[in-house]
Amino acid sequence: MYFDDGKVKYLNTMDKGILNFKRFDREGNLMFVGRFSKSQLIDTLFIFDQEGFDHFVKIDSSDNNYFYGTFLSKYSTGAYAEVSLMRFNKGLDIDSVIGSSLLYGKKVIYKPDGSIGSERIYEIQGNSSKIVRETIYDSIK
Repeated sequence: MYFDDGKVKYLNTMDKGILNFKRFDREGNLMFVGRFSKSQLIDTLFIFDQEGFDHFVKIDSSDNNYFYGTFLSKYSTGAYAEVSLMRFNKGLDIDSVIGSSLLYGKKVIYKPDGSIGSERIYEIQGNSSKIVRETIYDSIK
């Protein structure tokens, strides 16, 4: 699949009924690498950016309309930067599926030294996530 200007948007391969995909932005930078089957992402979605973080979503479970994953982000040192829970809508278009992500439950932000910087509790209300509680930890220990 290509953008209107002819640049590659997706590189897809099928393997035993599973779509393996690489998604690129309009400048040709790799954005996502993942696997897709039966209207949902499976296994792990790897997310690439230019900020020096490693990001990925480990797909945990599925029900009739949604599937769920744990978002993990790491600093360049390998220490966790963020851990949060996500819900996705099932669908046939990978961009729409990825774009449907909503936070729910606990999101933890870690400081570079490994200590917890903040915690937020999210609740899904309709088609959006709302913060229902937030705790910001003192930076002096």
